Amino acid sequence: MSNAVYILSSLPMLQFGDVPPLSLAEFRSRCGSVLSEEELQALDALLSGEESDNPYVQAYQSRDNQMKNVSGKLRAQAWGPDVRFTEKPYVGYDVTFAKMVADAFNKADPLEKEQDIDKARFWLADSLASVDDATMGSVFAYAIKLQICERWARLNNEAGDAAVINVINANDPAFGQV
Repeated sequence: MSNAVYILSSLPMLQFGDVPPLSLAEFRSRCGSVLSEEELQALDALLSGEESDNPYVQAYQSRDNQMKNVSGKLRAQAWGPDVRFTEKPYVGYDVTFAKMVADAFNKADPLEKEQDIDKARFWLADSLASVDDATMGSVFAYAIKLQICERWARLNNEAGDAAVINVINANDPAFGQV
């Protein structure tokens, strides 16, 4: 049995939109000192989107494919009947998650859409915690939620402005020429 309970007991609660109380790198470092090599490999696979034989990682990745299928179908329908969409394979189906994703994609405001998608991922992370050993499932759920919180903490006006300038400059043939 792993020592995941020690990590969990030392972590503050996370809510969607919270400023992360620690970085994902710091979280991974804490895990490195108490989790088994197999658990660390599963954690790394979960965070990087790589394949794993861990039940939690597989379940989360299946739901991620389910989300991509739901969003892809909705986008294809919006673009017209000539747009073809091919579904990604996945195991199982979560009706609640599919509804949450569909509702998010029906939002007119792109920011609200992104927030609702990540809120659905937050919910999914916790709902899958019992798929694997309950303790490790909770560690995996925390990692996903921390990753989401880090992403939202990086989003600000300055970062958005810099991204727009980068796109403009990348498409300006005169940029960078002296």
